[in-house]
Amino acid sequence: MRVAVTKGTLRVPPTYFAIQHAVAMRDAHHFRFFTGAAEIGDPASLTGLEVDDASARIPVLASRPYATRDWVAPYLTGVTARALMEWRPHVIHQHFATLSGAAVRAHRATGAPMILTVHGADVYVPLTPLESVRGIARARLAVHQNGVSRAFSSAARVLAVSHYLADRVVAAGADPKRVVVHYQGIDTDRYQPLRGVQPEQPRIVFVGALSERKGVRDLVSQSIRLHRSMPHRLALVGDGPLRSEVERAAHEHPHIDVHGALTQDQVREVLARSTALALPTRRHGQWREAAGLVTLEAQAMGVPVVVYDSGGAKEMIDDGVTGLVVREGDVDALGEALASLLELSEHEHAAIGARARDFVVQHRSLAGSAQQLSDHYEEITR
Repeated sequence: MRVAVTKGTLRVPPTYFAIQHAVAMRDAHHFRFFTGAAEIGDPASLTGLEVDDASARIPVLASRPYATRDWVAPYLTGVTARALMEWRPHVIHQHFATLSGAAVRAHRATGAPMILTVHGADVYVPLTPLESVRGIARARLAVHQNGVSRAFSSAARVLAVSHYLADRVVAAGADPKRVVVHYQGIDTDRYQPLRGVQPEQPRIVFVGALSERKGVRDLVSQSIRLHRSMPHRLALVGDGPLRSEVERAAHEHPHIDVHGALTQDQVREVLARSTALALPTRRHGQWREAAGLVTLEAQAMGVPVVVYDSGGAKEMIDDGVTGLVVREGDVDALGEALASLLELSEHEHAAIGARARDFVVQHRSLAGSAQQLSDHYEEITR
């Protein structure tokens, strides 16, 4: 079966999730990725997956920096759609309801059934009142809302990455009969405890965008407070608008390490040497964390996690068994939860780590998730 995976733009890292199922199922189906603009900084992660970059088809754009091609990508819908139609896929799998025009156009022209995976930010677009913005921002929002509506109506099935997001996508206008929860699993062979690797001292790790909505300020403040009585290191992996702020904090508090964006393999190395992972994401306007795959990666490697009770993040752990869920925005509770993990004996930490890995292997593995996705492909083409 030829499966066209589509997304407005593709940048790897950090968006490994967009390619992971295709890579896992490459022996069962023939995949090709179609996008308006691509930047593949980790080509080894593709393992043979073909990427059709619309911007590379246009000589004046092909050699331009990714930032330029990313800006132009929304205007290349026609180029991407034509490439899709020429390939004649049996199934079109669109990631994100926004910037989905090429997939919708190809679906309507060829009759190939379309599956839509929603990830969070796209679902909040139709939930944002037009009157809440003004001027050109309102015009842009209206365009995106129309695009999302067309994607919802065109998709034979809408896959939500958590129960939380499934409820939100129905509220946003998707047909509830077409909405299915599809947890995006992670590769438990790739992410597993590394034997003989122990942190030199307790270490808390955060992996994600360095932004306010990811709760970075809450984590940094609690780490600084805890460090006075419980020496540890705090590793911040990622980039974003708070990068300079956390770098200043790291300068004043040397136990904080700011790593910037890393490849999958580099993230694994950091996780392997960590005591706990924190993902204290919090509500930001309409936005809430849809899932949080990094919590699964950590647990698969035997690292317990702490998350805020926000969005779908709590669905990625077994509270009290593989990690801890604390009330969103309760920074004191966040600090207490982290302290409780830092205080674990080696035996206790190994036990919770084993339970964490078992949870992911049994309920959130890429193998299981890929099989479910393959079943969806088969069902909509019957």
